[in-house]
Amino acid sequence: MMNYLTVNKEELCSKHILLTFLKNKKDTILPLIIVFCLPVLLYLQTLSFGFTYADDNDIIINNITFLSNFRNAPQAFLKDAFLEKGIHLYRPMQTLSYMADIRLSGGNNTWMYHLTNILLLGLIACLLFLLFRKFLVPLKLALLSTLVYCVHPLFTSSIAWIPARGDLLLTFFSLLSFLFFIEHLQKKKVIYLFLHWLTFTLALFCKETAVALPLLFIIYYFTFSSEKRFEKKYILNIVLYAVSGLCWFWLRSIAIGNFSIQNEVKLIPLISNIQTIPESLVMFFLPFNIKQIPSFSLFKTLIGLGIIIMIVVLFFINKERSKKEKIFCLCWFLFLLLPTLLYKTEYIDYLSHRFFIPLIGLLLFILFILPKKWFEKENYKGSWLMIAVLIILSSVTFVKSRSYSDPMTYYNLAIWQSPDNALMYNNRGYVKFNMNDFQEAINDYTKAIELNPNFSLAYNNRGLAYSSIGDLESAIKEFDKAITLNPNSALAYINRGNIYCNEGNNEMGIKYYNKAIGLNANDAGAYCNRGLAFKAKGMLKEAEQDFKMYEKLKNN
Repeated sequence: MMNYLTVNKEELCSKHILLTFLKNKKDTILPLIIVFCLPVLLYLQTLSFGFTYADDNDIIINNITFLSNFRNAPQAFLKDAFLEKGIHLYRPMQTLSYMADIRLSGGNNTWMYHLTNILLLGLIACLLFLLFRKFLVPLKLALLSTLVYCVHPLFTSSIAWIPARGDLLLTFFSLLSFLFFIEHLQKKKVIYLFLHWLTFTLALFCKETAVALPLLFIIYYFTFSSEKRFEKKYILNIVLYAVSGLCWFWLRSIAIGNFSIQNEVKLIPLISNIQTIPESLVMFFLPFNIKQIPSFSLFKTLIGLGIIIMIVVLFFINKERSKKEKIFCLCWFLFLLLPTLLYKTEYIDYLSHRFFIPLIGLLLFILFILPKKWFEKENYKGSWLMIAVLIILSSVTFVKSRSYSDPMTYYNLAIWQSPDNALMYNNRGYVKFNMNDFQEAINDYTKAIELNPNFSLAYNNRGLAYSSIGDLESAIKEFDKAITLNPNSALAYINRGNIYCNEGNNEMGIKYYNKAIGLNANDAGAYCNRGLAFKAKGMLKEAEQDFKMYEKLKNN
């Protein structure tokens, strides 16, 4: 009898704890459901979208054999982001997420890639809301501002464009790490320190932008922590950051070498990209005519400089929060934007999805300076204003996301918005080529060359199109021109070798394949083609070795 009563008491106690927890958390649970569901519902239409052939073909389609084999998961940390040669990016967590998508959906299904992006957005919205509450942002204001941020049309590409997965993962793990860091400081529990370090490490393997996070953690500590001075016990945090950083740097060096340090990350890109700062502010505060592929505009830069002046004025005259707290917000924006400014992409000034995590700092700055009385229970003026903004932004985003539905829709709009961008014509030509519309592909490649006479890739692609319609003489001229403009173009050498082999000159074909392999020893196609040329010449031993190398590279 006593055992029975004891069990009942334990059950009652458990129920009481659960009810108390739910009662205490009712102001959090419902907002979390709202901030998760609304952005997810807004982007559900993307489930029917396909690939855009804007990097997703290089990252996923061309590497589907590797990505489909989950045994290759450890190799994700030893490879680059699968972009074209000459672009050296390290995104192992992104690669793993694509492998998981393929595994879960049973194949190369675009709906699964889009679903993962949508769910990540919903989870990010929840974490962002919780972070705002940790910064003592009023409940109603935290709810509405989170929704406004997550439906903002500036970030449409972050969700609707599959290759933006790296920025979504970066934001997810960075926010999670920040929340665990705050919990660790408040509750002094080791488990929160471990989770903080683990999620920071995962963020680091999402994108190099995460290298700035430890600086933000330190600034947060001296700004918001009650201790206000460095304690010896926090040396462990520094050591953990260093361990993660060294492991990341070591594995990254194996995957891509020191290219981005030696060749890409320099002061010149930073100077040329500095306009990105004012222009990002313009698109955030005035989200109209946001282009697929933005380009620098003197008009937008001047407006952005005006916004910067306003921010400086508000920084000094607004008394809602301390200057230290507002400095932290601006450091968030600048520190997480800076790494993206150290890299310059040819033909593209900047990309909107890179603003997804930095602009959280700017939003936090705005929340810190808004008068609290606007969002008190008896005052609905501020709430109704934000609801109106939310509806307008959601409508714009709903329409804008449709431009990512298929390659032709994507590139037609991109060219309409940026008619002087040679890369967009080249890429649309590639799409038309794959649709066997060779003459239209030639027209787009020709337009790209008119805009940029030194565009080696466009000459190479036009050569392929000429070859496909049987105009081998024109094709040879195009490949030779591509090689002249870019002697390191392995692709152009392969295509030129193909022409020789098709004409029966296997010896010259092998010569060009040798050059291509010398430039890119990991190109499986070059080994396959050279193997066929060796076989045609009766050099069976050499052909067998090349075919083995082809199979090895293809499966890895």
